Amino acid sequence: MKRTIASTLVLSSLAALAIPQSPVVTYGLVRDEYGNPIKRSSALSAKLVKADAPDGFVYASTTVGETAYPDMNYRLQLEIDSEGPTRSYAVLEGTEMRIRFFIGDEEQPATPTPVFTTPANGTAQRKDYALGTDADGDGLPDAWEAWVLSAGGNASDAAAIAAFAPGADADGDGMSNYREFLAGTDPFISTDLLEITRFVKTGSGDRTEIRFTTVPGRSYRVVSTATLEDPVWTPVATSRNAEGEAAYETYSGTGRQITVYIDTPGTDSAFFRVAAQ
Repeated sequence: MKRTIASTLVLSSLAALAIPQSPVVTYGLVRDEYGNPIKRSSALSAKLVKADAPDGFVYASTTVGETAYPDMNYRLQLEIDSEGPTRSYAVLEGTEMRIRFFIGDEEQPATPTPVFTTPANGTAQRKDYALGTDADGDGLPDAWEAWVLSAGGNASDAAAIAAFAPGADADGDGMSNYREFLAGTDPFISTDLLEITRFVKTGSGDRTEIRFTTVPGRSYRVVSTATLEDPVWTPVATSRNAEGEAAYETYSGTGRQITVYIDTPGTDSAFFRVAAQ
């Protein structure tokens, strides 16, 4: 009888243990308050804590800066447990988490508010942020809005900042104010925009020449999708030479136009665009 009871107790104890699940990965691009992607030299770090205890235990941390991937500069991995007691460094699905950004020991405000509810285990979620205050909560840092409003000869007080809508197109060039922020272009100058200025087949017909505008401080790559209905944009191999071997390259902006070549054999249709970061 004693052996049976002991066995039952051991089984019950094992059943109560939390089972480790696949982690949740949060990644993306952090920009400064003027839209420039953060470089490693900034000494910026990201720390993941519970939203209701932002000064408490750090569940994951990382340095924010250049990575091997062209469109991200941070990655946080959060360990997940099943229902029941959790490991000290893991949480359950549905837990509200907050990302805190620091330069040294000084915490930096960010927009949008860096709080998220932990999704299902195994999820990889993209979360992009910009540092700086955002008094009107529209996703555009106050410093950038005040700067472009003043440069455009407009009032840059709180009322003007609140009225400067991210979805509007102040200069009518087809790029929203928010996209101008991301691209590093001026939302009040219609000729300052990210655009493809040339898209033509080369003499052989198996390659296409793409020319696009750039600005200093931004990086560019060509991406494509097979459909514009729920598109999935993927990187395209390019070459700076019409006859050169194509590779997956990212190009630094110079303020001048850049010309690249892509392989486009066959008759399959596809859509292309230039992505800036």
